[in-house]
Amino acid sequence: MKISVITPVYNGERFIRDTIASVLSQQGDFELEYIICDGESTDGTLAILAEYRDRCTIVSRQDGSPQVAINNGMAMATGDLACWLNADDQFEPGTLQAVADAFRRRPQAQWLYGRCRIVDENNREIRRPITWYKNLIGFCYSRNVLLCENYINQPATFWRLAFWRRTSDLDPQFKAAWDYELWMKMSQMAPAVALHRYLARFRRHSGSISENHFVRQFDEELAIARKYGSWLHYVIHCFNARKIVLAYKLMKG
Repeated sequence: MKISVITPVYNGERFIRDTIASVLSQQGDFELEYIICDGESTDGTLAILAEYRDRCTIVSRQDGSPQVAINNGMAMATGDLACWLNADDQFEPGTLQAVADAFRRRPQAQWLYGRCRIVDENNREIRRPITWYKNLIGFCYSRNVLLCENYINQPATFWRLAFWRRTSDLDPQFKAAWDYELWMKMSQMAPAVALHRYLARFRRHSGSISENHFVRQFDEELAIARKYGSWLHYVIHCFNARKIVLAYKLMKG
């Protein structure tokens, strides 16, 4: 089984080594294809990437957004399974073997999500109550619940590449919640598998989209819920979004 991992990056010299190391250190009964899509970085990112050219496919070109970079990487990918891992996130040890095993056990499964820790700039785990909460509401996959609140962690989500190609590409109109729109499109086509294992670490830091644009993120998720769900989904999602935004504002300062 071949797994394609796509990493979009632009000026990511601060954390890109950790991300790459977490991918290339994966071992097991699978073949790894690692594609890094750089948006013509102007810091030291390209010099770092050059050190890994013998183990990765590296493309550097203007893409305009992470979504376009991911779409381009997926178009290049040749694996059976695929995912993307942002340039400040990391896989847990053993993740790709666990994912490969899960898909082998479930030949009909098209996509799955696992658990994800939140870490800070120094790799220390933070916001554990949020992690526990998402683990609870996402313990069993439910599209109805997903329409009311996004419990799926993007760095811990994988799919069959053929399934991705049956959906349309990531929509660049969304600047902070394009992953949630992808979950909605995928959920229309097949149910996800919930894998009760930590697969990734999501990093919150001063320069991250989630740290600086979380209000926009939840506004976009609310608009997506309205597009794909019923009025009741929208009302519940509206309540949940306001609850979470308030919690994030309190944690932020």
